[in-house]
Amino acid sequence: MSMPDPYASWFENLRYHVEVLATPDRIEEVVARVDELFTAHAVFDLTVSRRPGKLVMLCQKARVLRRSDQASWARRRTNSLF
Repeated sequence: MSMPDPYASWFENLRYHVEVLATPDRIEEVVARVDELFTAHAVFDLTVSRRPGKLVMLCQKARVLRRSDQASWARRRTNSLF
């Protein structure tokens, strides 16, 4: 008799991820996958400051929330916790 898998019903529900791109169509690294938007913004800001010149994107699934190469994508400070 085999033991039941303790992780059978476990899955990650991490909605946000921060990516560093090598080229506009190729991901170099996924820096973080998190479930809170506040944390995702903090990781994005830190990644941009540590990797100048690289394209960094904050995404929610397939939706791009912020990009490091476009000032118009900068986080709006109104109604923000930062």
